[in-house]
Amino acid sequence: MSGQKTDLQKHHIFHGEGRREVSDRHGFWVYLQAKYHSAALGGLHAYPNSGLDLQLKRLCQREYEKVYGEEAFFEIFNEDFIPFKKEKAKDLQRTMWQIINLNNWKRRINGKSDEIYTQEDFWKEIYPDDIRRPLHDCFLCEYESQFGEVEQCIHTKPDWEKIKTTEEAEKEAFYAWGNIGIEKRGFEVWGK
Repeated sequence: MSGQKTDLQKHHIFHGEGRREVSDRHGFWVYLQAKYHSAALGGLHAYPNSGLDLQLKRLCQREYEKVYGEEAFFEIFNEDFIPFKKEKAKDLQRTMWQIINLNNWKRRINGKSDEIYTQEDFWKEIYPDDIRRPLHDCFLCEYESQFGEVEQCIHTKPDWEKIKTTEEAEKEAFYAWGNIGIEKRGFEVWGK
């Protein structure tokens, strides 16, 4: 966390009631400076299952599941620390792009080719109160935020300022729908 190499303590990511042994057996531990570790110093043991403690549990679970699957992790702890799963995020992201594509298609066939339905229109329609909108209006960013800070969205999405017709918007939404989870920092309108 800090890059320091001194004053380090072994932190068992899953701690308490027999979990330290399980953490040792599976390699679920990290070294932390005392100020990040010790409850007396306001470290993560002072705030179990929140902040850094929860972030480390989620990171560990995600990496373990990549190799052994969700069921294997659940069998060890009978607990799931990642409430918002990646597949759910992808499904929600796909649904969003399908709705945007469909609305632009409807506008185009109804002769309203200059009335582009954007991602912002989707959010205003689906979540008008802004309460449940995901981080950066991206379900994948919301998923990733469970493991640490996400400063900006890098997932595939159109540059709405460059799109001039509903046909272009349809194509861009379709492209985004087909490329869920691909991280990009730029996005060009097809055929331009």
